[in-house]
Amino acid sequence: MTASSRQRTPWALGGVLFAAFFIVGLVLGGVLASSPFPLPGATAAEVARYFTESQTAVLVSGLFQILSAISLFVFAAPVATLVRRTEGGAGALPGLTLGGGALAAVFLLVSALLGWVLALTAGGLGLELVDTLRNLNFLTGGTLHVASLGLFVGAASISTLNARALPRWILWLGLAAAALSILSLASLFFFPASILIPLGRLLAFVWCIAAGIVLALGRRRETRTGS
Repeated sequence: MTASSRQRTPWALGGVLFAAFFIVGLVLGGVLASSPFPLPGATAAEVARYFTESQTAVLVSGLFQILSAISLFVFAAPVATLVRRTEGGAGALPGLTLGGGALAAVFLLVSALLGWVLALTAGGLGLELVDTLRNLNFLTGGTLHVASLGLFVGAASISTLNARALPRWILWLGLAAAALSILSLASLFFFPASILIPLGRLLAFVWCIAAGIVLALGRRRETRTGS
């Protein structure tokens, strides 16, 4: 006969916290800021003024981004373990999953730290340096972070698709998120393509939340026992 059990992975709740911390930081940053966030194309003087006048908003938002990055580090490990088991420890997908997740977390962490540097020093820095740091802040927290996140989500989804290790709708969602996220790299050469950054990020958030909850609650597993 068979007996059912559940294989729970509590650390997978890092996927939920990754999205939650980022969104909370985004909301608080907007509420506490004294002016709208400067988009690429804003003058260096406008950027310096924003980071000086909205110092508290940037520091608070950066703190939650750091917590978000740490949560992503935590989440990437159980997802990579699932992929490794699905692939039997062979192939490139386990490495791409763990590498993509770790890289996305690193880029988000670097972006938050650059934001802190600008918030604390923008008033005393030269405008050219302010502009350079702001561009790096946007690049690491936007395009590079989202593209790496797409690699993480995409590799995990491809690996678990045939094995049905996750609900099928989550896997197809992951493939869509990966496609949009990786295509957002086009924004480096064609600015209108930057719309793919928030779209890819949003779908990746939904994937991380859904996959994190499923893995944390556990997948039902059938085991055969003797009569």
